[in-house]
Amino acid sequence: MNHDFPYYLLDPVTGRLRFTATGRQVLGPRFARAGIDLRSLKTLAQARAAAAEVAHQELMALAADLKGRDPALDAVMAELPEWGG
Repeated sequence: MNHDFPYYLLDPVTGRLRFTATGRQVLGPRFARAGIDLRSLKTLAQARAAAAEVAHQELMALAADLKGRDPALDAVMAELPEWGG
């Protein structure tokens, strides 16, 4: 196991990705909230793209939660398309 990345194992020959029990426990619910099943991810490239989508959805939800709470923050963030300026 690669202890730097305890959430998955990567076969160096085939490039096949497999999530460890820890990875499934920690990442499974988070990815599921974004509609992504860890079992569908077979390569590191797929996992990276899925992680980017998860992060994007989480940031969009955070922006929606924060928008309108602080006029100074709204002013700074207004230029971002995600903020809905």
